[in-house]
Formats: sequence, structure tokens, C-alpha cells
Amino acid sequence: MNYSAALEDDLADLERAAVESARGDGDKRDLVAALDHLLNTYLISEARLLEHIDEIRRIYETRRNENTASKHVDTVHEAFLAEVCVDYDPTY
Repeated sequence: MNYSAALEDDLADLERAAVESARGDGDKRDLVAALDHLLNTYLISEARLLEHIDEIRRIYETRRNENTASKHVDTVHEAFLAEVCVDYDPTY
């Protein structure tokens, strides 16, 4: 699959919903809606997206420092895009 800014934005929405869910702040419907949108819009497997959500949640559940967690999520975000997009060049 090719990289697009829309994909990156949609992935960021999913990650934001996963973080809110991990913190107990968010509505699970937002997470489900973001996941459903990605599954219906892009050629990314459900298993891989669920794995990504779990990874994001674990980061926020195990890190006490917000800044450290945020930087880790940014790296995981870029690694995910590099994995699923043939033309994405990560900056990490």
C-alpha cells in the first residue's frame, strides 16, 4: 500500500482513541469507529490493527512519564507506517 496523509491522520485518530481508552478517559465507541474506518478504507488486516492498538495501550499503561510515552508512541506510529506502506520513509 502507498503512504497517504489521510492514512496517517486516520491512524493518529485510532492511536488517540487507544490512548484515551488506556487512560479510561475515552468512549470505546470512538475506538471502535476509528478501527472500523481503517478496516473499511485501507488494506490493513484486522489482526495487525488490533496488535497496534494493544501496543499503544501498553505504552500508556506502563509508562508513568507522559513525555516518554508520547515519544514512544510516535516511534511506534512511524514503524507501523513503514511496515504497511511501501513508500513511507520514517524519520526515527
